[in-house]
Amino acid sequence: MIAELHRHLRFAALFGLTTLVLAPTSTNAFADDPPTDKEKPVAAQAKEGSEKATEKKDDPAPAKKADVKKDDAKKENNKKEDAKKEDAKNQDARKNEADKKPVAAKVKSIFADEALEDAVRREVFAKRYNDEPITASDVAKISRVVGIDQKITSLEGLQHCKELMLIDLRDNAISDLSPIANLKRLQSVSLSDNKIRDIGPLKDLTSMQYLDLSGNKIADLSPVANMSNLRTLYAADNRLPDIAVVAKLPKLWSLDVAKNQIRDLRPVSGLSWLTTLEFSGNQVDSLKPVAGLTDLKMLLMSRNQVKDLSPLVDACRKDAESDRRFAPYLQVYLGGNPLDEKTLQNAKAELESFGVDVFVK
Repeated sequence: MIAELHRHLRFAALFGLTTLVLAPTSTNAFADDPPTDKEKPVAAQAKEGSEKATEKKDDPAPAKKADVKKDDAKKENNKKEDAKKEDAKNQDARKNEADKKPVAAKVKSIFADEALEDAVRREVFAKRYNDEPITASDVAKISRVVGIDQKITSLEGLQHCKELMLIDLRDNAISDLSPIANLKRLQSVSLSDNKIRDIGPLKDLTSMQYLDLSGNKIADLSPVANMSNLRTLYAADNRLPDIAVVAKLPKLWSLDVAKNQIRDLRPVSGLSWLTTLEFSGNQVDSLKPVAGLTDLKMLLMSRNQVKDLSPLVDACRKDAESDRRFAPYLQVYLGGNPLDEKTLQNAKAELESFGVDVFVK
């Protein structure tokens, strides 16, 4: 070993090396394996440790990676928190929506007149005892409306009562009949003592059997001409100059045209089914048209211009001589006509002999 050392020294001197660091040798100093940390000089180990420490200190990558991981974790946490908040917000919104009571659109009544609505409400079972607005579907099936003396001014809304068969709205302030113009099932209509002038809207109501228009301001009855099923027509206390239209109503049983401006009764002459005829308070001067009305039970002719009762007396005499006896069931009211006393008393006595009840007052 000493010899080997000398050989190295000579080699160093030969090449002009001035410094040679000699490390402690060990039993494996000349082995092929590199020296372990224990075999390295202390200075070398210190230097190497210092270099590693510096290397670790100078390398920022691990710290940056740690910071990135922290940032990622923070972002992830923030996302989770945001998701939780959003979910909670949505849940609150859903809860609030569920808690809200739905606000239904305000339903408006189909009736412009409150008094008429009240009259109709009595026929609508579902709303009879509340104040909910009446709708078209509520009244689609009702068959009657009764509202007497209720200060009703408008029929608006009745057009929705498609199944209506009876109307009784007497003693109101109705003037316009157009809302009921298409109620083809109507059979009985009472509109007496209103403010009606025009009955044109009734012209197509051919199912009509009973029509009371008394106490209005009607001057034209012609719109009833198509009511071929009409049995009763009351048109007293209007402004009728004639009753020509009744000649087209062969099924009339009862006709009341009192307190008008009628002069001529000829339109009634063909009404063989007529049992009651009233024309009191007009200007009729002849009874000839009633001579053929052999089903009459009541004839009210007070306050006219009749001077001759012979047509009526002759009709009753003819009846008494036949198998058909209407006279015993007939009542005649003839007061207020310009009959002289003798004529009146003679006619009265003869009529009574046939069973007729005669009233002269």
